[in-house]
Amino acid sequence: MLFIVLLLIIGDVLAISSPIQPFTTYKYSIELQPDIADLWWTVDSDANEITFELHMKTTGWIALGISPGGGMKGADIGVGWVDNTGKVHFQDRYASDFAIPILDNTTSNWLALRGRESDGWTAIQFKRLIDTCDPMDVSIISGTNVVIYAYSLTDPVGDINYHEGRRGSRMIPLQSYANSPPENKFAGLDYFEFRMNN
Repeated sequence: MLFIVLLLIIGDVLAISSPIQPFTTYKYSIELQPDIADLWWTVDSDANEITFELHMKTTGWIALGISPGGGMKGADIGVGWVDNTGKVHFQDRYASDFAIPILDNTTSNWLALRGRESDGWTAIQFKRLIDTCDPMDVSIISGTNVVIYAYSLTDPVGDINYHEGRRGSRMIPLQSYANSPPENKFAGLDYFEFRMNN
């Protein structure tokens, strides 16, 4: 049994493809897309925030978002890039439709911490509140969240450009392991049981 657990842990560690060392140690990591995109994160329940680090095989802009329904529409997205002087740019955006996400004009809840480019990869560390109470944001729930990601081959000149097919999504329990609900959460509630004969 221990051997199987070790194989699973080693498999997860080996699945990370970015040649860039993360800025810090994180509790969780996942390869979003083999040889293209890796994500690290740690939940700070006391501060009500998550620190992310996204690495993508590009020297253009990179994006990570939380989607309410699995697609781009209604998604809360952080978009960032490192320019040719090494300066990190980061934007809080909202996808109201299947178009280039608009800048969040309420509050900026995706906050860049640092970033760099190396060996054709871009790495940006950023944080976001778990629940921002902002109508243009999506809460990071306990349980499975739909995480979307995209990237471009170039830094934006003016507004970001369309990502073409350079995108994907994953269902990830971003905070569940760090903040599991108590077992007696529904104790004392009445319930109904419905059954169908098939």
